[in-house]
Amino acid sequence: MMQLIKLEFKKGRMTGYLWGSLITYGVILGFLLLIYMVEGPTQNEPIFQSNAEMLGLIDTLIRATFLIYASVLLSKLVIGEFQNKTMALLFAYPVSRKKLLTAKLSMVFVWTLANVIIANFLIGTIFLTVNANLGYVPDTITSELLINHGISILTNAIAAAGMSLLPLTIGMRKKSVPSTIVTAVLLVMVVCSNNMGFSLGSIIAIPLSLGAIGILLTLLSIRNIDRVDVA
Repeated sequence: MMQLIKLEFKKGRMTGYLWGSLITYGVILGFLLLIYMVEGPTQNEPIFQSNAEMLGLIDTLIRATFLIYASVLLSKLVIGEFQNKTMALLFAYPVSRKKLLTAKLSMVFVWTLANVIIANFLIGTIFLTVNANLGYVPDTITSELLINHGISILTNAIAAAGMSLLPLTIGMRKKSVPSTIVTAVLLVMVVCSNNMGFSLGSIIAIPLSLGAIGILLTLLSIRNIDRVDVA
């Protein structure tokens, strides 16, 4: 399995996606710093009431971004290859179809999981450091805050990685890249949207359930792949 993943990594020129992730980190950081610097000095109605609220918004934006990013990766590795018939060539090799698809989908899962964790750590650390010097958010950093947020990041990252596979069901049915990406956008709108401080994603059972559904539907999608005509 690891050999298949390495081959896919080379074949798909995934190095470009590594740079894409770094650029995405920078864009998210720049956007949040702009909000912080513009709204931070307004102490009458501060944009963030506490460090926990600030870190929560960072986590939500990161998950939303990389869920959509994962749909692009999913489109490139799976849906696009079904669409342009290159998947039929891959399936002609003496390798199990299930293993090929599992390798591709494992890459999407791990990619999303790693990026959500890394981005949260880097951007969250930068924000806490900036706020410790500027003090726009009148709150102190405690070990309890860091531990709770660390657990939240890990849990949400696992949920996001599972949810990143949900668009596969629609994409495989229609063999459509736009449908795959639009499904991810709609998922983000439902789970990550903030309405008067409330988000469905804040109820941890919801993203975890959607993540589990994503993994289950993925397993069902590839269960009968050996009998599917991809020509």
